[in-house]
Amino acid sequence: MTNAKLTAQARDAKGKGAAREARRAGLVPAVIYGENKDPLKLKLNRREIDKLLAYEGSNVIIDLDIEGSSEKNLAMIKEIQYKPIAHVINHVDLIRISMDKKVHISVPLVIVNDEGVKKKGGIIQQLATEVTVECFPDKIPESIELDLADAELGYNYNVGDLKISEDFSLMDDEEEVLVSIVAPKDEVAAAPAEGEEGAEGGEDKKDEE
Repeated sequence: MTNAKLTAQARDAKGKGAAREARRAGLVPAVIYGENKDPLKLKLNRREIDKLLAYEGSNVIIDLDIEGSSEKNLAMIKEIQYKPIAHVINHVDLIRISMDKKVHISVPLVIVNDEGVKKKGGIIQQLATEVTVECFPDKIPESIELDLADAELGYNYNVGDLKISEDFSLMDDEEEVLVSIVAPKDEVAAAPAEGEEGAEGGEDKKDEE
C-alpha cells in the first residue's frame, strides 16, 4: 500500500471567524490528535483533500507534511464533516497512527452474487453499509464482501455470517443484522388466524339450523 501525501498549515487563530476565513481562502479547518500528543489545529488545501478522497478513499495512510515542522506525521482520516446542503467538506479530524499499533476503522460492506435472489423475486434490504474492523494500518481492507450466492428467502445475515481474513477482526456485535432477504409478497401466504376456521364452520352450522 502506497501512502497518500497531504500538506497542512498550523492554524493558530481560534473561533468560528477564523474557520470561516480559512474556508473563504480555499482551506479546510482540521485537527490532528492521538499517540499521546497534544491536538494540533490545522488548515488543509481543499483541492488536495478532495483529490485524495476521490482517488484514494478515506481509509488510506497519509504522510502529513505540516509546514514549518520537521516531525514526520503518519495519519488517517477519523471523521469528515460536510455542509448539509452543499455537501462540501466543512472540517476534517485526523488521527496519528503507528504502523505497529492496530486501529479501529469502518470499511464499506459490499453485497456480491445477488443475482439468484433477484431471480427469485427476493428483496434485499441492506441495513448497514459499513462494518468496523480492528487491524494494523497496512492491513485495512478496501471493503468486506457479503456473498449471497446461497441466500434463501426470508434469511437475515448477521455480522457473524461474514467470512473475513485473518488480517483483521470484526468489532461489531455478531448478532447485528446487516442484510435481510425478503420474500416477494405473492409468496407470503396469509395464514388464517387461530380459531378463524373453526369460527367460520360454527357460523355455517348455525345458519343450517
